[in-house]
Amino acid sequence: REGYIFVGWYADEALTKRITTVTMDTDKTVYAGWEEDTVPDLNKEDHVAYIIGYPDLTVQPEGKITRAEVATIFFRLLTDESRAKYWSQTNDYPDVSEDAWFNNAISTLTNAGILKGDTEGTFRPDEPITRAEFAAIAARFDLTEYDGTSEFTDVPETHWAAKEIAKAEYLGWIKGDGDGKFRPNDPIRRAEVMTLVNRVLKRAVNDDGLLEDMKTWIDNDDNEVWYYYDVQEATNSHNYMRSETAVENQSFYYEKWIEVLTPPDWAALEKTWSEANDY
Repeated sequence: REGYIFVGWYADEALTKRITTVTMDTDKTVYAGWEEDTVPDLNKEDHVAYIIGYPDLTVQPEGKITRAEVATIFFRLLTDESRAKYWSQTNDYPDVSEDAWFNNAISTLTNAGILKGDTEGTFRPDEPITRAEFAAIAARFDLTEYDGTSEFTDVPETHWAAKEIAKAEYLGWIKGDGDGKFRPNDPIRRAEVMTLVNRVLKRAVNDDGLLEDMKTWIDNDDNEVWYYYDVQEATNSHNYMRSETAVENQSFYYEKWIEVLTPPDWAALEKTWSEANDY
């Protein structure tokens, strides 16, 4: 049922007697239970550049990224319908004022249940986001129910984000560092953010799909580095078609770019969104 989540079968139309098994000794009627989908949707159709880069033509793939910057990325990637549904310009964080450049993003995603503060009730917008924090945010955009545990040796079941990390791991979004560890409390690098976001959005390109007039970066000019294609995917707006080559360990196919597009004017768009939703 579009827009809803299936929650189980029931023996009565009022949905008060949940059942998990049925013995077919007579004719029986069961009733499907549904709950409204309350998870905001991300725009997986329009492949916009959600990382803009810097005036010196660098994109700093090895650099850190703040909690406010991550909030802004996901805020921009919401569908227009979800952004309008959860729109907010107020929050309870004492360190996120209404005149802050990141207020709309943090307020809206908090209202949607995607972002949460720390145990002190603050958001710490300017602090680097950790790998665990980022995995938890990404996992909240997916309705998949997963009760398994993480295979990473440094993510015990007692870790605050253990369930979200295990879920992101199950979905194929995150990988360890080669020795079975995830390093959940380390700051996540910008290239790692782009890679994970691309997987969430089902975006991937390889050498066969790139175009010569794409945006390039002086610190991402070697297609032998592990993050090269993910950085190009994240920093170029483009029209595309799917190729016949499946992405390894994913449920989607590589893209073949058709046209490189002008990146969005995010400042102008946010003004438009604010005017449309501030009522």
